[in-house]
Amino acid sequence: MTPQKWTSVLLAALILVTSQASYSQTNRTVKRNVATVLFASLGGAILGLSTLSFYGEPEEHTNNITLGALVGFVGGVGYVLYDSSQPAPPTYEYSQIFDQDLKSRRASASHAKAPPIIQLTYNF
Repeated sequence: MTPQKWTSVLLAALILVTSQASYSQTNRTVKRNVATVLFASLGGAILGLSTLSFYGEPEEHTNNITLGALVGFVGGVGYVLYDSSQPAPPTYEYSQIFDQDLKSRRASASHAKAPPIIQLTYNF
């Protein structure tokens, strides 16, 4: 095998091994991670494409597009690995917080009630 194939196989194995270990620590889905890497690669390719206007012969420098896509891919994988290695943020039960807030509002409302500004009455 050529060194490029060995590098590709090693990189793919490294990504698969590290993504499985870090996936259990976060609440991010695989679909979201793949989308992050894909959009980072696409953004890098677009930035590489935008550099072609600075050359007199842009068809000689089309490798900037692939280089930009590669830099975006590496950046996306790096971000996903970094984000996956961070501890998951704490989760809060918002229903309990809102219930406590409602109870505290009821308690404070029972002490001092302001008179209503508009009072509507219906008689049937």
